[in-house]
Amino acid sequence: MRKRGHRNPAPLFALAGMTLLTSAALAQQPQSGWSIGSPGSAGSTGSAGSAGSTDAPLPYSPSATAAAQGDPAQSGGITLKLMGEIVTVHPSVRLELRHDDNVYLAPSGRIADQILVLIPAVRLEARKAANSFSLRLSTTLGQYQKNTADNYTNYNVSGLANLILSTRLRARISGDYLNATDPRGSTNDANSAVPSAYDQLQGRGIVSYGAQGAKGRIDVELGYLRRRYHNNREITAGNDRDVGDIGATFYWRVGPRTSLLLQGKHSKIDYTLPASTLGSIENALLAGAVWDATAKTTGTFKIGMVKKDFEDASRDSSRAISWTGEVRWSPLTYSHVDVNLTRAPAETTGGVGNFIDRTFTGARWTHDWSSRLTTQASASYATDAYQGVARTDNTQNYGINATYKMRRWLSFGGDYAHATRSSDNSGFSYQRNVFMLFVNAAL
Repeated sequence: MRKRGHRNPAPLFALAGMTLLTSAALAQQPQSGWSIGSPGSAGSTGSAGSAGSTDAPLPYSPSATAAAQGDPAQSGGITLKLMGEIVTVHPSVRLELRHDDNVYLAPSGRIADQILVLIPAVRLEARKAANSFSLRLSTTLGQYQKNTADNYTNYNVSGLANLILSTRLRARISGDYLNATDPRGSTNDANSAVPSAYDQLQGRGIVSYGAQGAKGRIDVELGYLRRRYHNNREITAGNDRDVGDIGATFYWRVGPRTSLLLQGKHSKIDYTLPASTLGSIENALLAGAVWDATAKTTGTFKIGMVKKDFEDASRDSSRAISWTGEVRWSPLTYSHVDVNLTRAPAETTGGVGNFIDRTFTGARWTHDWSSRLTTQASASYATDAYQGVARTDNTQNYGINATYKMRRWLSFGGDYAHATRSSDNSGFSYQRNVFMLFVNAAL
């Protein structure tokens, strides 16, 4: 009989063994055709305020959702005492095998490949009084079987602090460092021999004033993003940029579970290339509501105007309606439908137009068939209307995912995602199918 309070070491040994064996296999076969890389993105040109992705799957596909969530669902972990504080450590590793039938998002003459992706990560969590802290470190290694020029290794470090300063004052501080690449074909930049690599640093702080349940409260936020490319400079120098923003949101409670909101935000986008004329200032004013009206429905929706003024007079300013909505409907405790709606300006690449007027609508259904089996199905439709040139891209995405939880710390499954983009510029239209098998191990 196991002594009370002792942890079963088998999951830890299995997790460490999977990481070591897989890493050793990758290191010992450099000439096999597998090499470090990413399966590529779905062709998003990227928003100025986007944090980017180390390994961007098809937008709003089940795999995209899994990537956004970071580590697999975890509980337990390993408890340590560091510098007098109790820290919980959650190590994890994810192994994916993908088949992508259009790795370069080409309109014709598509090139297919198999990609092996390994994602080891560790998350540390600590609490002190009412405050909580977390730190996550991860590496994404992928290997293309044929197109080895697309191989790369990505690194990500992110931290978060939630501080309860008083009954009325709270703060949320986050930071993120990302070393990543733009897979070839995923932007408007000219073709290159290897993917374009960049470093990105992002920080954000939000201070909230107002007691929980008070009639009114206010959030003040400050953010900064810095992105720098360090290869293919003949085509990427114009993408280096700094984005700073400041904003405030006022909430007014009109019911036990409903609040109205008014939000204002000011953003300054600076491109470091002296010859660039894309520098601009964005001002947005939105109004909406946050609600948890019933046990089945929660959501946020805000709508208003956003104005984009370019510093260079040769580029036309723009004023348009903008909105953001996130709604979750849970008809059952084990079944959820998430709907996302956005319209906002995004930064362009490759000197195509002034900016992108991007509209996105997506839905995802997550259902737990049992305590072990979970499925997701998703669909989305996005329109990128390039301002200043006659080009509009319409992208449809569909996906399905199944995950089986064999043990508390071990799960595996499969994922299929399909994307179709039609563009006024036929060179940017494409179809793409990605099939994936994966296994997750996490404590």
